Amino acid sequence: MDAPQTPGDWSYRSLGSDTLAYFGSPSNPQTAFAMTCRLSDRTIEFGRPGRTADQMMIRTETASRRLTAGSGEIASPTSTVARIAARDPLLDAMALTKGRFAVETPGFPTIYVPAWAEVTRVIEDCR
Repeated sequence: MDAPQTPGDWSYRSLGSDTLAYFGSPSNPQTAFAMTCRLSDRTIEFGRPGRTADQMMIRTETASRRLTAGSGEIASPTSTVARIAARDPLLDAMALTKGRFAVETPGFPTIYVPAWAEVTRVIEDCR
């Protein structure tokens, strides 16, 4: 809760039937973190650029969860990606946390992203 927010802003866009919220800094064109609603199977994917880990930790004010991760193409052509069901209570904790939530992936610095409307919008798109 006390760690400074990672510099950047959220953006949102539609990808056909899927939607994407991505967080990054205007000074760095690479996305730092992304969330995608996969409407076909009602899941949310989290992604960070680079493939270095088989796990991702999400920490909020009220919940923390270590997620199994694999390779994907959500934040960049080669990403570390974790997936959870759209009704998972961790998503509610992310949307309702005060201020920000943390994303920890071994091999990368921890990022602290704000819980802005784009996060909630992607979650609601899948429900």
